[in-house]
Formats: sequence, C-alpha cells, structure tokens
Amino acid sequence: MSKEKQAGKLKMQVTDGLQVAVYPNHEHEFLLPNREVALGYGVSTHLIRRHKSDHSDELIEGKHYLSGVSIPHSASKGSSRGTMWTKRGIVRLGFFIKSERAKLFRDWAEDLIIKVDEHKDLFGQIASKPLQLPQKRNHNRLTQARLVVLM
Repeated sequence: MSKEKQAGKLKMQVTDGLQVAVYPNHEHEFLLPNREVALGYGVSTHLIRRHKSDHSDELIEGKHYLSGVSIPHSASKGSSRGTMWTKRGIVRLGFFIKSERAKLFRDWAEDLIIKVDEHKDLFGQIASKPLQLPQKRNHNRLTQARLVVLM
C-alpha cells in the first residue's frame, strides 16, 4: 500500500489501477468519502446511497458513516458536504456489494484494518509487548515417581 499525503488526506493504493483518498480521524481512525467507497467497490455513488437507505437498520449514523461532513477538494481548494464512511461502515457495506472489484476492495480494507489494529490489544490500548501467559504448573502432574509415592 503506497501512501501520498495531501491536504489532510492520504492517497492509498488499493490495486495497480486504483487509489483512494483516506482521511485520518481521531475517533474512527480513518474515513472515506462516499465517492471513494463507490470507486473502491466498483459501483456508483447512487448504489452506495441506496444501500445506506435500504439497510438503514444495519448502517447506523455515527458508527458506520457520518453525514454532512465537510470534504475538502484538492483541485479547487474548496469543500463540499457529504457522507464519510468509517472502517466499520466500509466493512458492513461489503456484505451487500457483490462485484469483482468489491472482493479486491474488501481484501484491501481488511488488510488496512488489521494493520491499524495489530498494535492494539483487545481493549484498544497500544500494546507495548505481547501478553505473556503464565507458566504451566508442573507440581500437579502425575509422573511415574509420584505414582509410586502415592501407592
């Protein structure tokens, strides 16, 4: 995954011919605009909006997407308001979209999510070292010598 930083966003390489703009976010780790999610899944923005509407019982605002977010445009140096998808929303959308590119995009999103999370423990804290399991106790093992003593 190659990255190129530009105006608060990261350009990330999904496949050879596909780059998407990922916006770092302190609450959700990263956000993707509706247009970038559609591009990644190889579908229209209309289909993404339709899935958001059709599956409103599963796609929850604040958890899976944020509405009315200001999305900066690097070409015009302006911005527009739109929907930004969280990593949870990108994964959840993947359950509904069945295209060839969607398979590749799901793989990329999964790898990105795992890469971001691999340095955290189960409670979201930065893990400084791997969790050490307690040593096994050997005093209650039945050995041949203990069997003789017990008899």
